[in-house]
Amino acid sequence: MSNEKRQQAFAETYGGIWGACLPLLVMLGSILIMAAVGMRSTKNFWAAGFFAVVAGFLVYKDKKQFQAAIIEGATDRTFGFMLCCFLIAGVMSKILTSSNLVSGLLYVLAKLHVSAGLIPILCFVICMILSTATGSAAGAMTTAAPVMLPLAAGMGCNINLVCGAILAGSCFGDNLAPISDTTIASSLSQEVDVTRVVRARLKYALVAGGISMVLYIVFGFMMAGSGSAESLTVDGTYVSSLVFLILPVLVVVIMLRGGGLFSALLISEILGILMLFFFGFETPASLVAADGLIYNAFSGMINSIIFILFIFIMVSIIKNAGVLDALLNRMRRFAGSERSAEIAGGAMVSLMSIAISSGTSSIAFCGPIIRQLMRPFKVDRARSANILDGLGCGMGYLVPTNPGCLQLAGFAVAAGVVAEGYSAISFVGFNFHSMALFVVFWFAIITGWGRTHETDEELARDGIIIENSLGS
Repeated sequence: MSNEKRQQAFAETYGGIWGACLPLLVMLGSILIMAAVGMRSTKNFWAAGFFAVVAGFLVYKDKKQFQAAIIEGATDRTFGFMLCCFLIAGVMSKILTSSNLVSGLLYVLAKLHVSAGLIPILCFVICMILSTATGSAAGAMTTAAPVMLPLAAGMGCNINLVCGAILAGSCFGDNLAPISDTTIASSLSQEVDVTRVVRARLKYALVAGGISMVLYIVFGFMMAGSGSAESLTVDGTYVSSLVFLILPVLVVVIMLRGGGLFSALLISEILGILMLFFFGFETPASLVAADGLIYNAFSGMINSIIFILFIFIMVSIIKNAGVLDALLNRMRRFAGSERSAEIAGGAMVSLMSIAISSGTSSIAFCGPIIRQLMRPFKVDRARSANILDGLGCGMGYLVPTNPGCLQLAGFAVAAGVVAEGYSAISFVGFNFHSMALFVVFWFAIITGWGRTHETDEELARDGIIIENSLGS
């Protein structure tokens, strides 16, 4: 499709492309202003989403096209799946809370004399293993957060640091795992085999992971105070509740067997509810009561869901007005050498991760353009995929409005360890792994560390012919 035809397909806005940017600018500006004055609750951010919709309505010339963009964003398949998973994940959190599993774990840790200073690094390592095994950051958080957050609170740990460690460990596997959606998207968009990408990515991930582990040990002991599991006044009343650990394990096993996060959660929760009945922790009446387990599980996730809905709507508004397309085309003009092409590509995916609040979405959107940026220079396609994924995950998980960040904040509220309205702004600064990924990959871009090239013969074996033209 020619550029002229593509431009004609976009909705017309007052002020042209700059006017079309207004919804994005209004939403980000509103969030920053509210955060600056201390209004950091996700509920406050609903207003930012509403203001963005109003801005879109004002700049769109054709109100029917505006309405179509709203509907497109609200009915996005990714949002629909995310909404269902958020609600179901909230049920898992409440099941594990109602099971008194945390009390059982506190008793064991007291017997083992585990220091509170080790909890953040334990959270990071556990989520790192879970996310790498399943390829799902959401799965790792869903499995670990309902258990580790109440446990950390009971031991007097800094909840913001622990949330940051859980988020960082989940990001590790999302970036590295062969079955991760970001790994698959980054590999396919760069026309390269996933296995080859993972092998090349390992050195970057391990450097960033090593830096993160050191920081969680240091900050864990700096911010833990004098508390420890040994000092906890707990008894062995609920030690039998340790059997509920089978639920998060079952989630991981089902996902590894290809069952999917949604199926894994539902199957585990059916078993969990039956176990709650068996142990006498819940009754059918308390399960469905107006203030019961299911109600509290869903209500704990509503704040995040509503704001995520506004994010999808805002992205749809600016996308249909041509903002994203114009941004990507402008970035392509800087690709005059392999280094400048990597800089342009890295800047593109970083900016899009901030604007869209999602590493996965930015990787999928920017991938084809970055491939076109890099093609003439014959830079190893695995390297391009790694820059795309590393910076997408690095920046994506540092944005407080990222769905994973919002989900984790929802878990913290559902677990009762923070007040309602708790925001991801409080803990994204402790996501050391995403910060390390950002630094490591920009270091690689600027210095050329790890940069290799492919020969025409190697490319031809994969059916790729590179001509001396940027647009080939």
